Amino acid sequence: MKNLISTIFSKLDYRHLLVLVGFALLSLVMFYPVLQGKELLQSDSVQYAGMARQLQEERQANGEELYWIDNAFGGMPAYQLGAKYSFDVLTPVHKVIRLLPAPTFLMFLYFLGAYVFFISFRFPIPYAVIGALAYGLSTYLFIIIQVGHNTKAQALGYMPFVFAAVHYLFKNKSLWGIVFVAFSMAMQIRANHYQMTYYMLLLLGLYVAFQLWDYYRSSSFSQGGKKIIHLVAAGLLALSLNATSLLATSEYTQFSTRGKSELTIDEQGNPISPRDGLSYDYITEFSYGIFESFNLIVPRIMGGGSGEDVGRNSDLYKALIQGGVSRSQASNFVQNAPTYWGDQPILEAPAYIGIVLFFLAALTLYLPKNSTIYWLYVGTLFSLLLSWGKNFPFLTQVFIDYFPLYSKFRAVSSIQVVLEFCLPVLGIFGLKALLQSSTKVAQDALKKAVIFVLGLLGVLYFAQYVLSFSGGNDAYYTSVFGEQLMALIREERIALYSADVIRAVVFVGLAGGFLLLFTLKRLSASMTLLGVGVLLVIDLLQINARYRNDALFVFPRQKMQSFAASPADLSIKNDTTHYRVYEPALGLQGARTAYHHNAIGGYHGAKPRRFEAFINLMQAKQASQLLNLLNVKYVLLQNENGETQAVQNPENYGPAWFVNRLLPQPNPNDLYAALNATDFETTALVEADHLEIPDQYTPDEEATIRLLENHPEHKKYLINSAEESFVVFSEMHYKNGWEATIDGNPTEIYPVDFLLRGLYLPKGKHEVTFTFSPAIVQQGGYVQLGAILLLLFLVSFASWTFYKENQ
Repeated sequence: MKNLISTIFSKLDYRHLLVLVGFALLSLVMFYPVLQGKELLQSDSVQYAGMARQLQEERQANGEELYWIDNAFGGMPAYQLGAKYSFDVLTPVHKVIRLLPAPTFLMFLYFLGAYVFFISFRFPIPYAVIGALAYGLSTYLFIIIQVGHNTKAQALGYMPFVFAAVHYLFKNKSLWGIVFVAFSMAMQIRANHYQMTYYMLLLLGLYVAFQLWDYYRSSSFSQGGKKIIHLVAAGLLALSLNATSLLATSEYTQFSTRGKSELTIDEQGNPISPRDGLSYDYITEFSYGIFESFNLIVPRIMGGGSGEDVGRNSDLYKALIQGGVSRSQASNFVQNAPTYWGDQPILEAPAYIGIVLFFLAALTLYLPKNSTIYWLYVGTLFSLLLSWGKNFPFLTQVFIDYFPLYSKFRAVSSIQVVLEFCLPVLGIFGLKALLQSSTKVAQDALKKAVIFVLGLLGVLYFAQYVLSFSGGNDAYYTSVFGEQLMALIREERIALYSADVIRAVVFVGLAGGFLLLFTLKRLSASMTLLGVGVLLVIDLLQINARYRNDALFVFPRQKMQSFAASPADLSIKNDTTHYRVYEPALGLQGARTAYHHNAIGGYHGAKPRRFEAFINLMQAKQASQLLNLLNVKYVLLQNENGETQAVQNPENYGPAWFVNRLLPQPNPNDLYAALNATDFETTALVEADHLEIPDQYTPDEEATIRLLENHPEHKKYLINSAEESFVVFSEMHYKNGWEATIDGNPTEIYPVDFLLRGLYLPKGKHEVTFTFSPAIVQQGGYVQLGAILLLLFLVSFASWTFYKENQ
């Protein structure tokens, strides 16, 4: 054992520790307000706090975990709201990374993951550091932290670990390869951003395909087959370590807007094509423009983000002052000038990867080819083409139609995360290859790369004389600002365009100059590496600085101010009965109401599908009477002074009510169409061709319904009727997990009125309970426990093998 320990420590390079400390310090500097005790106000995180309010309250009050909440969308599973599960060994590992304050740990995870990747490919430490910085400082990865896409950031932070582990598996015979792949992939899946996992798997497929091709060329295809078996086994183990979350999410998907729609008509009754997943328009709403893709290397080639701070030194500011606009008004305007002229609805910031990095990646085209990087070329190309979405419809439609699950994800532009990973790797390959090549080869490659990149920038510079600098939103801007001001804005767009092209030329010239001095033997390799690395970091930090918003850092007490309770909210909270609240101004696009009340609104990327259709119908038909079904007792409306008022809905049916008849509907279309023409106070629409219970009921004027217990996962009613009855409950129907009993005996729950639950009751006094006990959570727990035991066995066996080999 002593020999084993000494062997392990002898192989450790303590410079890695210094690198990690450096990454941690840089991460803190990037988000330095956290050192003042401030927190980043992330829009998505604030919305999540509203959605997960009941979840957090239950944990704090009772130490219990909720798997169903009823404070948003009338009720929904909590599987995608941060629910915790048994036998989760991955979260404690992630908490080690989270020792750094949020959100700095996300930036550190970027750096750490990329660094491990480069070290696994046997890059010397200086190259690995530059590669890690190139990956972690790219503008897109920075901006998703700022806006609160934390799960996406975690998934992208763990992605390089997966490729490092897979590379190790293919290059080594040790069982540790399976362990590393299983654990790193499990951590990436655990991040809970399956769209990023999907994109990672697409790129991983390319890597594996090129590895198999190498095995085939070397006549060792059978060995490659064994590696595939090991990789599949590791992948299954990774999935099993996340079994509960994956199984629960898969179950909920069928209930959500990401699942298959059973409706073939819209809210107006017009025929629509049924779809399994999201609509084409919704998937491709955020599609990168083809020319817009040049903002990867020239950030403001299409004006930058949707609102740019062009500064008081800009011609736009000066023109406004000369036009008689006050300095304060002009200053406010230029701080958020509408310079973006692309076609995306909104763009927080361009996905800038760095012109220095692009130049280094271009070097690989002219240096001796290394077969290990071909998958990176293909990945970059496919990532770019697919990010164009509706602007390259042929390829997009092929993926939607033939690639499983592709239609479940929106914002196709986000597939550029693949090239955000590939290009830093290509850039470091190019830099290393040039510094290790002969003088002639290096000079020839450098000359061609400079000609290519500067030639491209030259074309872009002169293209300003033929471009319109007009965008899809300009008609709206013109109606608001007037044509004269729009002309000034277009002039500012041209100025930003040319300035950033010139900036790119300067950076390429400086990077090329460092490399030229090296080929002329005027600089050492280490000094060249340092110079190019510093230049690359400066390039990225400068652009990130344009889009960082330190005003988003606030003290904890200020973080939820956007959700501060209004006088109307406070007045509603005095009502201790069971009811829901609707805020039309937010609809299904905000969780503020859910933060304070049990609401029918909310904010989620996978809304309950039928609930969304129901609200769409209500809004399209202006059928406010449908609110009565949802137990909406209060509606929050704004008066003419902009103040929010709570308006009571006297027609509300309450938590549950008796109906006189059931009206069977043969299919979802007929049921949906009947929603606007039914008296729900007396009639329930039932989804069935025939009923095994009566469809007519004699009303008992003395019948009563009392809600005895009201908990998100457990509700108890006392119902008394002298006649047999059918009761509609204003609770969302979800077939997986909800169980009902009458006097302790299980009974069938009937889906009624498109959204709700109903029960048949014999006459007399009965205690009715609803309990949410999802079997999928228990089943997933058993799978995770088995996966943990298997992983422990593999670790033990691999350790024993290593021990025997080092005796």
